Amino acid sequence: MIEPIQIIVALFALFAWSRALLRFKDRELTPGEFVFWSVIWFSVIIVDIIPNIINYVSSRVGINRPVDFLIYLSIIVLFYMIFRVYVKLDKFDQQMTKLVRDIAIKGKKK
Repeated sequence: MIEPIQIIVALFALFAWSRALLRFKDRELTPGEFVFWSVIWFSVIIVDIIPNIINYVSSRVGINRPVDFLIYLSIIVLFYMIFRVYVKLDKFDQQMTKLVRDIAIKGKKK
């Protein structure tokens, strides 16, 4: 029997995926980013509908409690996302430095 919380989680995941789809259509997400978010949100739906999958997967990787497995997986995904943000921020910082340098050089020539 499906519980009300499962319906809420599934609806939220579909809503979040629809936001990713709209951002992809507006070219605000790359195809790779869209695939990443699609995998995340459809995984949430699958785990929501069939929670025993987490029991199976966690026991196969040697983690006794399924909740621990979900926490470990969430931490890994969060670290990956932080890394991606760091890389983009560093690239932005380099571009900003180059732009400011170019403006300063052009201003000095005048």
